[in-house]
Amino acid sequence: MTRYTTENYGRHLSRSLSRKKSRRKRRRNSSIAVSMLVVCTVIMVSAIASALELYMPDAFAAGSQELTDLVPAQELAAAEFPPASPEAENGEPAPVQPSPNAAVSYDYSRPVPQSPAVDDSYFNDAVFIGDSRTQGLITATGLYNATAFTHQGLTVDTAFKDLIVEIDGQYYTAVDALSHAQFSKVYIMLGINETGWIYSSKFIEGYGRIIDAVRSANPEAQIYIQEILPVSNSVSNSHDYIKNGKIDEYNQLLQQLADEKQVYFVDTASAVAGADGSLPEDAAVDGIHLKNSYCQQWLDYLKSHTVS
Repeated sequence: MTRYTTENYGRHLSRSLSRKKSRRKRRRNSSIAVSMLVVCTVIMVSAIASALELYMPDAFAAGSQELTDLVPAQELAAAEFPPASPEAENGEPAPVQPSPNAAVSYDYSRPVPQSPAVDDSYFNDAVFIGDSRTQGLITATGLYNATAFTHQGLTVDTAFKDLIVEIDGQYYTAVDALSHAQFSKVYIMLGINETGWIYSSKFIEGYGRIIDAVRSANPEAQIYIQEILPVSNSVSNSHDYIKNGKIDEYNQLLQQLADEKQVYFVDTASAVAGADGSLPEDAAVDGIHLKNSYCQQWLDYLKSHTVS
């Protein structure tokens, strides 16, 4: 057993202190070594990155491009919903210019405007529904390439009743015949025989039913309501019920019907009427049925007032 004398205790204490100092020194040296290693690593990585950027610039440019493609959500929202249009000088919002791809709605309340003239072949797939005046149009102009569902005295009522159209040996009404024909355009002129009716509402109701029947037979067909042609003043002044005033009333109702049904209204009266709106005395043999030259004017007007 070792006996700790004063001398031994002093030597033991000095050895302990020495060991502690040694351990602190080793720790300090280790910390310095780690710090130097970190610094060297950072310097090395920076040097490598600089070298890569110097000799491989495209790789760094591509990486930068990918980052710029990540658009913040706020910018996407701004692109989806552009800011309001700037205000004009008077404080009112500046007018917004329509998009070139914006759909332009057709104003069915107005007559069909003038357009580049078409030739007779335009009517190859057209059906004409009308009375004896339309019969005269077909025969006077030789428009036999068109299909004619016409008859003397035809009305919006008898168009559903009278068997006037022969197809393959079978007779049909003008309305039923639509289901047995190939067409993409329909021209209707009816009304002069109905001017003697008491109720104009019955005339418009029947006309509307014809339009509905056309759409039932071919929903894609273009439908043209032709304005009822006027009669001469001598007829208007002497006839029991055919009066230009009544024709004007019906034409106004037909224009309203065209807007309601979204079909085209053709101002055919302007093709043959005189300055006072009536049919010139020399335009018809009886003041009602047009001569050949005026039938050609009527057809020429239809050719130059179409909707593509």
